[in-house]
Amino acid sequence: MDKQIDRLINHIRDLENRLGEVDNNLRYIKVVQALKHSLDKLDNMLKDDAALQCKYQAIYLSYFYTSCGFSFYDRVCNSILDYKYGNRPF
Repeated sequence: MDKQIDRLINHIRDLENRLGEVDNNLRYIKVVQALKHSLDKLDNMLKDDAALQCKYQAIYLSYFYTSCGFSFYDRVCNSILDYKYGNRPF
C-alpha cells in the first residue's frame, strides 16, 4: 500500500509540473481533471487507515488544508468549474 501511495504522490507532483507547461485549453483541462482524480484517489486511500494517515499527514495537509485562502484541492476544483462556465485560460 505504501508503494501505491508513493507512486500516486509522485504522479500528482508530475501533474503539477505538467500544469506549468501546458500551452492550450485542451491540455490544461485534461491535466487539471487528472490532478483532481489523483487527489480524490489519495484522499480515499488515506481515509480509512490511521497508520497511513499518520505517515502521510504532512503531504495530505499540504494538498487539502490551508491556513488562509483556498487549499490546492479547492483551487483545482475551482479551475474545473471555471472552465465549465466558459472561462478559458488560453
